[in-house]
Amino acid sequence: MSKVHILQVDQRQENIDELEAGIAVGRTVEDWQMPKDSKPSDLVVWYAAGQQKYIALGWVDAIPLEVTEGPGPYRGTVARMTWIEPSVDRKKVIADCGIDGGVQSYQTIDDQSVPGFLESLGLPHLTASMRLQQLCPRCHQLKSLTGVCGNCD
Repeated sequence: MSKVHILQVDQRQENIDELEAGIAVGRTVEDWQMPKDSKPSDLVVWYAAGQQKYIALGWVDAIPLEVTEGPGPYRGTVARMTWIEPSVDRKKVIADCGIDGGVQSYQTIDDQSVPGFLESLGLPHLTASMRLQQLCPRCHQLKSLTGVCGNCD
């Protein structure tokens, strides 16, 4: 199953400008700090610390690389970036599903909490697509939409 990661944009103007530039072109202009285990097809949701709102989303486009300079320790690219409209208040999400995106610089939502989190953001239609990318536990290839592995089943 694909994962959902919350990434943060802080209050510094250059950080906000970087997110806006990425959305303008549909992908990160520079790699973004994210969990080491992020994989292509994982959903990312940006939490704006200064606004205390969830404001944007996108899809991990490449496995993050370890970095020695700048924010890290891992950074990766995100594609298909777009605004969440309207943005969603942190307190609403906490009340709806208990997820608090303001806790750390980035975090991964546990699988059981994904449907409630996406519902709270007004994105319940993404829940089904999160299940499309299941990996076969035997050969680690993507399964079809039916959940059947073309290599093993």
